[in-house]
Amino acid sequence: MAWQEQLAAWFKHSKGKPKTSSLAVVLGVAAMVLILLSEVWPSQAAQETPAEIHTIQSAASYQDELETQLAGLIQQVAGAGETTVMITLESGEERIYATDTQTGENQSQQTHVLLEDGTALEETIHLPTICGVAVVCEGGGDVGVQARITSLLSALLDVPSNRICVEQRG
Repeated sequence: MAWQEQLAAWFKHSKGKPKTSSLAVVLGVAAMVLILLSEVWPSQAAQETPAEIHTIQSAASYQDELETQLAGLIQQVAGAGETTVMITLESGEERIYATDTQTGENQSQQTHVLLEDGTALEETIHLPTICGVAVVCEGGGDVGVQARITSLLSALLDVPSNRICVEQRG
């Protein structure tokens, strides 16, 4: 006897009426199996695209990228020569999540706005604040080169000049 026939026979009474409790149990088990399978194999929508991954940067990768860009820019300053840049950051990136406020007569309640996948909706991401910059370059011993590099970094990064140090490569 095939399994389909055995299953059909199991669902029927001797009078031919289906067992509703048995049917409910089988449907419940099937639903649990489908839920389990959906957790094991996530959908395509839940996976991040390469563009989304690139926009979410850690503080370390932000720092490395910024140091590389600044070193390349400072090397183009007249008299600077070969350059190494180091940046110190105040903290990691800060994520601000969207909130929904419900106000009643005597109270108000704030909750985070959640997406379909259960994660909170990010409103903004603040990149880390730059505390200081150190530049070591071949022309760092020249006061004119130091002044031009300090002025350039202060304008680009909005860092006061007392937090920028330019030294000659040894």
